[in-house]
Amino acid sequence: MGKNLLICLFIILMILGQTACQSMIGIHNHDHQTLAKQHEAKLKEIVQKGKTTQQRISDYLRYKHINGSVAVLKNHKLVYNKGIGYANFKAHILNQPYTSYPIGSITKAFVATSIIQLQEKGMLSIEDPLSKYIPDFPNGREIKLVHLLSHTSGIQKPLWQIWDTRPVDIINEAAKRPLLFYPGTEWDYKDINYLILGYILEKVSGTTLNEYIQKNIFVPAGMKNSGFITEENPFPSTSTGYLKISRHLHPIKKLNPYPLFSCGDIYTTALDLSRFDEALFGGKLISRTSLKEMLRPRSISKYGFGLYHYPDSIFSRGVLLGWESFHVYYKDKTQITILLNIHSKKTKIKAIANDIHTIIKLGKSHHLGM
Repeated sequence: MGKNLLICLFIILMILGQTACQSMIGIHNHDHQTLAKQHEAKLKEIVQKGKTTQQRISDYLRYKHINGSVAVLKNHKLVYNKGIGYANFKAHILNQPYTSYPIGSITKAFVATSIIQLQEKGMLSIEDPLSKYIPDFPNGREIKLVHLLSHTSGIQKPLWQIWDTRPVDIINEAAKRPLLFYPGTEWDYKDINYLILGYILEKVSGTTLNEYIQKNIFVPAGMKNSGFITEENPFPSTSTGYLKISRHLHPIKKLNPYPLFSCGDIYTTALDLSRFDEALFGGKLISRTSLKEMLRPRSISKYGFGLYHYPDSIFSRGVLLGWESFHVYYKDKTQITILLNIHSKKTKIKAIANDIHTIIKLGKSHHLGM
């Protein structure tokens, strides 16, 4: 009897536990749906109150307490380009349309474009093995440039040393570590892949990476307010970066340019980054065929070369201590670039871009009286 009673009690507790869990899931789902409806209502309110697209976007950015610069293009026409908040809080310098920001990993899209340009010129092939350019790199025959471009090489993050001040030094550190997986079989996002690509680009082109990108991307794209973080000028951008911890802002006082080489060392403005997208997707930098190759994901990650490619959008994101950046090209020909100089875990930069996109679409419907 005692044993049977214990079994019955155990079964009852299990049923009650499952019911409680299901109830909690139901509560969470209900809360999520409620928040989503409230958010949608807020966006509609912003659209209804704002008389112009510019006013609506500005109202939304203030509502979200955004600190940075934003540029928006629709059908290749500039519809918004403004700064909001402070470029430097202590000096009371406001963010402007021309304020520049480090863009971190968005740099990879520029490097990937450069590699594709060299392939179009017949100077290399993305199917080349790494051993062709770095003969002593372990497993260099199995690792191809396409694996570096798509983060499917299996190369581990190097144990970077403070005295490693050249790309080759960091590459040598990476060579000491075993592969995480056989090249091409998995996806693992690592900066070292693009650092190696920058090193190869310099060997093949016979010029520095910075000079190559300046001549072959910045100039044809019309990017006049862009440049590079270097040893000589580690803080070239006009915005001060802040790391937000709790409610406090901590200014970034030091950047190390060496590990940023080719994977995070570009700074630019919101409009200049939009110009890069215009040039890339408009066929000014590489051919349409090459662009399709660049955007084709090589794994379940949806990552092509330097850019993520989803059915409705193409984008990449960059984070560098006190800065966060995002640029997206929607399939309805809406381009949104967001450059922030406050980095906080609570900021959902992709969601902000999607909200701006929604405001533009709602604004169009509102204008048509729908």
